[in-house]
Amino acid sequence: AVVSTQSGHYGRGEEKVRVTPEMDKTIRKQSLLKFIESIEEKEIINKERKSESSDAPSQHDLPPINPQIVPEMAKRLARSAQDLHLMLCWLEKEMQGMSAHSLQFVDAHCNAVDEIAGTTDGSVKAMYSLLSKAGQIQKDLTKVEMMSSHLKSINKYLERLDNTLIVPKSSPGGNN
Repeated sequence: AVVSTQSGHYGRGEEKVRVTPEMDKTIRKQSLLKFIESIEEKEIINKERKSESSDAPSQHDLPPINPQIVPEMAKRLARSAQDLHLMLCWLEKEMQGMSAHSLQFVDAHCNAVDEIAGTTDGSVKAMYSLLSKAGQIQKDLTKVEMMSSHLKSINKYLERLDNTLIVPKSSPGGNN
């Protein structure tokens, strides 16, 4: 029987042949076509049996089997069994590949969720820190505004004082 391994080798018994992707596709297509042909043959045989059974009164009245057909049918059955085995091996390999990819996708998703959670946590902490600093700046600005208003009032008082203390100078060439 032809054996398929996970590494893409096909062979009989101990001998193994490395199969290229193109050969693998061809084998798959041929296996599926042969499998479909065997199904169609079975359907034809079942239809013939149904039509014969509706005509014949019992199963004992079936005509004898032609011995010349038996070897050909045995070959076809062996070929169908081999094709079915190849197809099942291919399906097994494909399912293993899909499982491996699914596992990788789940791992990638978990890693992405962990990273997003860490980033979100950091962003929330940074936002609270920023809000705290903004509150502190607002308090400091309130103090600065109070100081600014005090400075303005001091400036006004200084100007008034300056205006009252400055004696007008005599005009040039004028009397003192």
